[in-house]
Amino acid sequence: MFFQILREAWISITAYKLRTFLTTLGIMIGVCAVVMMVAAGQTVQNTISESFESMGGNLIIIVPGQSVSGGVRTARGRPTVTFDDVESLKSLKDVVTASYIVNTTAQAVFGPNNWNVNVMGTTPDYLTVANWEIDKGVAFNERDIKSGSPYVLLGETVVEELFGMQNPVGKTIRLKNRPFTVIGTLKAKGEGLMGNDQDNLIMMPATTLRQRLRGSPRPNYADVVFVKVTEEDKMEQVANRIEYQLRARHRIKDGTDSDFTIRLMTEMVDQARNVGMILSILLAAIASISLVVGSIGIMNMMLVSVTERTREIGTRKALGAPNKWIMFQFLAESVLISFMGSFVGMVLGVVFSQIAGTFFDKDVPISIYSVIISVSVAVVVGVASGLMPAIKAMKLDPIEALRFQ
Repeated sequence: MFFQILREAWISITAYKLRTFLTTLGIMIGVCAVVMMVAAGQTVQNTISESFESMGGNLIIIVPGQSVSGGVRTARGRPTVTFDDVESLKSLKDVVTASYIVNTTAQAVFGPNNWNVNVMGTTPDYLTVANWEIDKGVAFNERDIKSGSPYVLLGETVVEELFGMQNPVGKTIRLKNRPFTVIGTLKAKGEGLMGNDQDNLIMMPATTLRQRLRGSPRPNYADVVFVKVTEEDKMEQVANRIEYQLRARHRIKDGTDSDFTIRLMTEMVDQARNVGMILSILLAAIASISLVVGSIGIMNMMLVSVTERTREIGTRKALGAPNKWIMFQFLAESVLISFMGSFVGMVLGVVFSQIAGTFFDKDVPISIYSVIISVSVAVVVGVASGLMPAIKAMKLDPIEALRFQ
């Protein structure tokens, strides 16, 4: 019975090929759009996760506290955590190591080539904290920090822009008209969370940056501090220890706000992933509007089909066809049309999303959600669109149907 109904449904919908194609087109476009939007949302979430993972999830970030003007909290104030404060944090329980950065920008020059770069002053521990790896050469050491040695590490983008195919190790570049020796290069990391190029940077000892590139009235203060924790489930406890230690070192009284802000990377990851999920749902919801339009198209076609086949329905009933057969017949046609449109839409959605990923140089995942969405849409839209026409066909009076002209 089931296969017979499907066979008759196939014969019926293929009798009007153009009308069937135009009807399935709406579902195809709708499913294709939903699949592409879901893929886009997952790509955003994956990009966010990869950006955080490139630095490590078990990371605590300390930045200056908010400044207060006229009783109103404004932007971040001046740096408040000293280099000595950072050193003291390394002795805390469950802390792997700690480091800090001081930032500036400069025009890097080598021969006829020049390039605008982010310059980061830091310590050797930062390579461990932020999961940076040396590609060629060596890193600077604690002795270089103490002496303010003019040594630099180059990101991949800087190497490409200034040196091309040359090996930069041992060469001298100029920053703000001051010479610096390249002692190593860093392995590529790619784009950051905000789409920034993480490889467009130059690292050097923090003391070197302060002395040679960026004078400061507070030379021993860090712009941002990073603390690497042994395990993610110990982040909260370590954050509390950090707050207690820094408040004690800064002599902050109870009831007074801290002059620094502690942020957990795990919380930032969760927030970013939630944003990505909401974005994915929103995009899919917008794309689903076309599915509603497509389902209306199927319903319209099936209602027209019931009207056109009134005498056929009357004949079937007169020959003893049960009402449920008539209803299943039209439901099967509706679901079959919806399945065809959903399947083709899913394939097109996957193909187009992969093409877009190649164009934008992104790794777009092929998700099981695409199949789930396609099957769900096919069943729901097919049944919802075909139910009313099927019930109408089932309720037709056979005598009146046979008189229909």
